[in-house]
Amino acid sequence: MIPQRFQKVALILALVSVAPDTGFAQAAPAPQTNDAIQQTETSTAMPDREHPQSGGFMPFLRTYQYRPVPDLELDHASKIASLVQNGVLRLSLQDALELAVDNNLDVEIHRYDLAIGETDVLRAKGGGITRGVDFTEAQVPSGVGGPGSPLLNAAAATVNPTNPTITNTFQLNQIQQVQTNLSLQGAAPFSPGPALPAYDATFIGQLGWVRRDPLLTTAGVGTGSALTDTQDNTLTNLSLVQGFSTGTQFQAGVNNSAQILTATGSSVNPYFAPPNAIFVVSQPLLRGFGTGVNRRYIRIANNDQKINRLIFRQQLIDIVSGVTRLYWDLVSLREDVAVKQETLRAAKQLYSDNQSQVEVGTLPPLELTRSQSLVSSSELDLVRSQGLVAQQENVLKSQLARRGSGDAILKTAKIEPTDVFNIPTAENLASVDDLVTQALAARPDLAQAIIQVTNGQITLEGSKNALRPELDLFGSLQTRGSLGAISLAPSVPNPITNPASASARIYEAGVQLTLPIRNRIAQADAQRDTLQLRQMQARLQQLENRVRTEVQNAYTAVDVARTAYSAAVHSREYQEQVLQADKDRLSVGATSNFVIVQDASYLAQARSTEVAARSTYVEARVALDRAIGTVLENNKIDLDEAIRDKK
Repeated sequence: MIPQRFQKVALILALVSVAPDTGFAQAAPAPQTNDAIQQTETSTAMPDREHPQSGGFMPFLRTYQYRPVPDLELDHASKIASLVQNGVLRLSLQDALELAVDNNLDVEIHRYDLAIGETDVLRAKGGGITRGVDFTEAQVPSGVGGPGSPLLNAAAATVNPTNPTITNTFQLNQIQQVQTNLSLQGAAPFSPGPALPAYDATFIGQLGWVRRDPLLTTAGVGTGSALTDTQDNTLTNLSLVQGFSTGTQFQAGVNNSAQILTATGSSVNPYFAPPNAIFVVSQPLLRGFGTGVNRRYIRIANNDQKINRLIFRQQLIDIVSGVTRLYWDLVSLREDVAVKQETLRAAKQLYSDNQSQVEVGTLPPLELTRSQSLVSSSELDLVRSQGLVAQQENVLKSQLARRGSGDAILKTAKIEPTDVFNIPTAENLASVDDLVTQALAARPDLAQAIIQVTNGQITLEGSKNALRPELDLFGSLQTRGSLGAISLAPSVPNPITNPASASARIYEAGVQLTLPIRNRIAQADAQRDTLQLRQMQARLQQLENRVRTEVQNAYTAVDVARTAYSAAVHSREYQEQVLQADKDRLSVGATSNFVIVQDASYLAQARSTEVAARSTYVEARVALDRAIGTVLENNKIDLDEAIRDKK
């Protein structure tokens, strides 16, 4: 029976200690995102192979068993094998994208991040601190015809059409990957804040055996008779500790350690204490009080998993847009090879015609030498273009298989793109302001950055709470035996089997105050965390500004690329007319053979320029889709299927 004066305290402690372990302070509402981003954040899809497997055969025992993770699978080649025929990989754009989503190692790395995020959620629910998020994502290599490189007409743009141009093609083949860090926090972490209660109950048990050997009377020590009995006893100590999200700590235990010890005054007069029971409850009132501060890492872990999914989506966007660009660049490079082949054929035809005229004496031999030089220059241009195609194929292969161009099937296969890009007759784009608004709602890198700021605000709650003094309310109930001397004369029963001591109940309640006098560490942590949060908010605004600029620039690039392509088409048509007109003039002796050589070179340049302009337009459209954040929807890529990676 609890005394009346302690009943009110005990009731308060009981109500606090059983407070539900759910709920937390709500964060400030985030800016509106579109349906795709919201579905990404709330998705529950998990990778099939990259997730830890269940261990053990009994649910309770699984808690104490290692959960193995399957080995990394490097041979996902079944779909590739079905596309290779007679050493040629006939590849549509959709096939290339599906292979990249399934096999690209950058995507695979982020599948593991989703499983890693689950471990952080589990850790936080047990009362642990989260271990963080991998904010890096990789860009697809630019390849041969990537942005900023000399486009496909470099070799054809010569002042003297008979003078071959040498280009360092290795500089065009950019195969290194650029890693982008999407973290707003920087290198310095936030402070850990107040210590968390352990939500996973801990049971401690001790089972032992105690023996006290006989005491022998020595001269000058004690006056009683010798203790001749050997005394044995067992001890069983049990303790259970549990924490709650309110900050409450509860401990219950039983201790039956037999204290068969010798009193200080006599070697033959030991004492014995019977088993004790103890129940202790403590509740913080200032520092560490409330579910908001004590569940902060659970909230952060759940937000981190949203961040992981958004970064996965961003990585997927970069892979899909990058592979799309590589694919269309390969198409353009192959078209350029066709242009160079046609140029070489025309040069050989000119050489043949000139040879006939030299033989009949209607053309000086110098013109034959000039046309022969044009053939050699055209052959060099063709070889160079074919080399660029081979380089581009290797870069594309590196994104389609987990072993890259070293894959057994891809190693010797030539890629033959089956799609042809047709430029629409008119653009059907919304206004640039509408596209910016769409991007701000659809960009996963911006959405995850907003959640990072939310996590910073949650962490700052803990830093502010750590400024408070530590004031704890505590209460305990103990049952304890009274300690008394026991005579060990032969006629007295054994105190272990028949103790003569009495037991009592002890009630205790009170408050404990720990007051840092200057509190400089907590002040510094709270101030620094606030400053770091302000830095994150500034970086978030920078990112939003960059999104606006990217959309505006991509919009302008599409408009410029379409105009350039139209001009390139007209230039090629004009050059064809000029060449035909000069050929007609040559047939009547109104012009020289050198003019025809020049016209043929300029036409080759115009055709290559048209190919390059088409490639530039395609890249501009891909860049615009990426800037808006609609790459996955436009290419029919399902996020959950990409996460699961079902084979």
